[in-house]
Amino acid sequence: MLLLVSFAGCKTKQKLPDSVSNEAAKKETTVSTAKTSEMVKPQITSLNYEWLSYRMNVSILDYNTQKEMQNVSAFYVNRKDSIIYVTVSKIIELARIVLTPDSVKYIEHLSATYYKGDYSFLTKLMGFNVNFKLIQSLFAGEDIPDFEPNTFFVAAADTTVYTSKLRKNKQINLSVSQEMKTNLQHKIIENNIKEIQKQFSLSIKYAGFAPIDKSQLFFQQAELSIPTESLRLNLSLRDVKINIPIPTSINIPSKYKSIE
Repeated sequence: MLLLVSFAGCKTKQKLPDSVSNEAAKKETTVSTAKTSEMVKPQITSLNYEWLSYRMNVSILDYNTQKEMQNVSAFYVNRKDSIIYVTVSKIIELARIVLTPDSVKYIEHLSATYYKGDYSFLTKLMGFNVNFKLIQSLFAGEDIPDFEPNTFFVAAADTTVYTSKLRKNKQINLSVSQEMKTNLQHKIIENNIKEIQKQFSLSIKYAGFAPIDKSQLFFQQAELSIPTESLRLNLSLRDVKINIPIPTSINIPSKYKSIE
C-alpha cells in the first residue's frame, strides 16, 4: 500500500487518462480480558501462503475534505519474503514496481522515467525508512516484523486492542508507537502506527473478511489514511488468490530517463 501512496503523492496533481461467511469463520473463544499492566505477545492469525495476488480498485481521497482526487486500478503479486510486484493502471498501465529484499525497480510511463536501486527511493517518497518486510506485511494484513519488543499492553473483548508506546526496528533505524486491533478470528482489523522522531502517522483498517481457501480468511476492503500527507486510500479487492505463481517481470525501455 505504501507503493500506492507513493504513486498517489506524486500524481494527484497530474491529470490521468479518462477513461465471511459464517461457515468459514472459526468459532474461536474470545481472548480473556487482561489487565492493561500486563505485557503479552499479540495473538494474530497470519495468512499461510507462498504466493499471494489480488486486484484492487483504488480511490484516492483528500484526507481532510474526503473528496476523491483520482481513481485507479492496481494488481498486486507477492512471493513471500522474495518479491513484490505492483502495477497501477487507468485504461492503460501508468506505473510498475518490482521489489526484492535488496532492490527497487520502478517505471512510470506518463513521465517516461525509471528508478533502479535501493530503498532510498521509497524512503524519500514516504518520509520515513521502509523495507521489503514492512511493505509485505501491510499488503498481507499482518503485523510488521522485526520490531522489538514484540510485546504489547492488551485489553480484550470482542475486539482485542494491543498498544505499545515504543517499538524499534534496528534493521531500518525506525522507532514507532503502535496500536493494533484484532477481531474474534485474531485477524488485524486496524493498525495505527506513528513514527516517533518526525511524528509521521499511518493508519490502516481491514474489513470484509472472506474465505480464500477452505480454512483461511482474507480482507476484501482496506482504508489507508496518512494525515501528514493529506491522503486517504480506499481499496476494494477482488480475485484474491494464494499459491498460484504469477510472472513478475519488469522491462525498462531504453528511451526512459533515470530518476536521480
